[in-house]
Amino acid sequence: MTPFHPSPSSRETATPPMPTLGLLPAMVISAAVGGAAAAQTVDENLVLDTIHIIGQGGSEAASSYTISRGSSPKLSQPLLDTPRSVQVVTQRQIEERGASSVYDVLRTTPGVTLGTGEGGNPMGDRPFIRGYEASTDLMVDGMRSLGRTSYEAFNLEQIELVKGPGGAYSGRGGTGGSLNMVSKSARLGEDFNEISATAGTDNQYRLQLDSNFQLGQNIAARVNLFGQDAEVPGRGGIEDDKTGLALSVVGQVTEATRLSFGAYHSKAEGNPDFGLPMANQAWIDATGDTRFGTGTKDDPFEPLGLLDHDKFYGSFHRDFREVTNQNAMLKLEHEFTPNFRMTSQLSYIGSDQEYIVSRPTIVTGGLLDRGLRSGKRDSSTVGFNTNFSGEATTGGIEHDYAFGFEYSRDKLRAAGLIGSGPDGAGPTILPSDPFGFSPYDDVLYPDFTWDEYGLPTITRSKSLYAFDTLKFNEQWQLNLGTRYEMFDVQQQRLDEDDNRDDLRRKDNIWSYQAGLVYKPAPNGTVYASFGTSASPSGQCAFLAGGSEGAGACTLTDGNVDLSPEKTRAYEIGTKWDLLNDQLSVTGAIFRTEKTNARVQNAITGEVELTGENRAQGLELGVAGQVNDRWTIYGGYTYTDAEIIDGGGCPSSEHLAQIGA
Repeated sequence: MTPFHPSPSSRETATPPMPTLGLLPAMVISAAVGGAAAAQTVDENLVLDTIHIIGQGGSEAASSYTISRGSSPKLSQPLLDTPRSVQVVTQRQIEERGASSVYDVLRTTPGVTLGTGEGGNPMGDRPFIRGYEASTDLMVDGMRSLGRTSYEAFNLEQIELVKGPGGAYSGRGGTGGSLNMVSKSARLGEDFNEISATAGTDNQYRLQLDSNFQLGQNIAARVNLFGQDAEVPGRGGIEDDKTGLALSVVGQVTEATRLSFGAYHSKAEGNPDFGLPMANQAWIDATGDTRFGTGTKDDPFEPLGLLDHDKFYGSFHRDFREVTNQNAMLKLEHEFTPNFRMTSQLSYIGSDQEYIVSRPTIVTGGLLDRGLRSGKRDSSTVGFNTNFSGEATTGGIEHDYAFGFEYSRDKLRAAGLIGSGPDGAGPTILPSDPFGFSPYDDVLYPDFTWDEYGLPTITRSKSLYAFDTLKFNEQWQLNLGTRYEMFDVQQQRLDEDDNRDDLRRKDNIWSYQAGLVYKPAPNGTVYASFGTSASPSGQCAFLAGGSEGAGACTLTDGNVDLSPEKTRAYEIGTKWDLLNDQLSVTGAIFRTEKTNARVQNAITGEVELTGENRAQGLELGVAGQVNDRWTIYGGYTYTDAEIIDGGGCPSSEHLAQIGA
């Protein structure tokens, strides 16, 4: 029987050894069977039934700190031979870190920083990779998700961060890199039930189930579910309640064809919290003159040091946040020959969130102002991808190639919710006694309808891509890749007379990548790579109407006529698999340059593509099994980011040129 293997290379048969402790159950079973057989008389005429073994024998991500390959067939080589930084957080790492959400995972991942909802951005997961925002570069099982939301970790097999401009790999954006969340999938030939429970202070309770079972010889199902009833420790009773359910079904239709289905739903309800209030201006308290900064770079605002960290400075009667996520995926994998395969995937990704959150600040007189920020956003993405991959040899050069087509349609809507202030409008609350249950009028949005509050932004993308790794000999490889993307964004809106006055932008984008790999040893590589990406106007739709500022990634009157920003990057690195391939050690130096960033002209106020910025630095990483009892995960990232030209005050030479 020809085994089904959608992995990119049929030439590779070696599997990294697993920790010895992971083999103990198999060793015990083998010893027991062997002992029984030794005690029996062997009948030489006995004919046993034929046993067909199906299934993968477990998942690397579930049992190890490292994996040998990425989930995408576009990454045609093992990660060791991939000429760019690919950082993978496995299921085992997630569980042993005690992370319950993607936010928890990323805040303990070197090289990733997290932003919040400042600057008009909605609340949700907002990672920065190598100094550049990547909130529009989040993918679920390889499909881009534009809706700003918060993701849970209970159904994740692994999180993959492909760093550096990845236009050829992931499409538009991806200036600092992209992040792919890989869902757990049913495993053929396995039955297991794993239950975990958590109990802690501040009424924290969480229960999680991961169950895999056979429905027949060639079909398996997997169910993941969790429930959480908790408060945030030390924050005065802030609720953080969550539930989630995920289903995966995998069927081996024929020896060469596999069909997979996945569905996911999660919901989170709680109280958003902006923490301790900041003093927005100097004020005088009973003890004399006290100042807390002027808000400048050299004299920033500071939190009040005398406030009680255990108190909530918002309002339990008004502040809330509800987040709902739902995904579905249907995937077909077919092997035409051992050297040529196809993968097709149809995906739906949806999210909805609404919130009102207090923004506590200290104003003149030392009083607490609990002004609010609010939002209601929903998004839906329908995407389709077909990928072909295989191996061939031409003129003595071996090729591992992949090519395909991607299509996606995103619909995003955004609006603000209307809430009222405290009784007796005005900042009349003392910061020393905020009392989160002080009375508020009812929130004024019970009859919210999208027809009244918001028109959608529609984004369509069509892409063709191709990758090839040319293997000249055992030491030298060359990786090449390109993508052509047709990007179309339409932001619907009304003019003052309620007539349609939509903004629309279309761009055709070419992206490239190239990487040279040298293998001084079978378990080590040294590489140099180059890549490009482009960020078109309107690549996200976070704001209801958008900002006219240069930094807006929504489509506006100020940027609708501008071409995409262009980014290029260079990287030199090395990767080594040590201790029988159980320990991975990596290092890289990188430089990312954007030479036509959107900036605002200091004279005319118009948005122009005349800015310049760059980020460069060093990354070190280690992950894996040191011995039977010790695992290790660690990293260090140093990033030097600089805005070289941010569209600030013009130079004297420029003023002279324009006669100012």
